[in-house]
Amino acid sequence: MIKKLLVTLLVTVDTEDKEICPTGDPLIENVVLNVLDDGFFTDPVEEICTSHISDYIEHSKRTEKRIEDLYHD
Repeated sequence: MIKKLLVTLLVTVDTEDKEICPTGDPLIENVVLNVLDDGFFTDPVEEICTSHISDYIEHSKRTEKRIEDLYHD
């Protein structure tokens, strides 16, 4: 049986690390997103929402909306 899981991570990003975050924008480049972009996972994994921790309330609303959209697709 296939199940979908929502995993929430808190990622600390050194925006001065040119290997992990060359643009300096942790919302675009961080260790988690880089692994997703590189196709490391063999099973389907998708980014639902990425935000600064200070934007948690707005982030959770967008995540809820995205999950609702996934259930109705």
